[in-house]
Amino acid sequence: MSESEKLWYYNKDGDEQNYGPYTDDELVRLIRQKILGENDRIWMMDLEDWLKIGDTIYSTYIERN
Repeated sequence: MSESEKLWYYNKDGDEQNYGPYTDDELVRLIRQKILGENDRIWMMDLEDWLKIGDTIYSTYIERN
């Protein structure tokens, strides 16, 4: 893993527990496997606050019915 690679943490909607770190590829895999959804939140060190996945570029990986 390179120093420039982003490391993400997540927490499930309504849960106090944080999980991570995960790489971009691992985060995408969690979304595609429906472990994470649009209301779950992600964070990395460059961010001031947690972001809802549905409000990020990662929302493109959420399967819509």
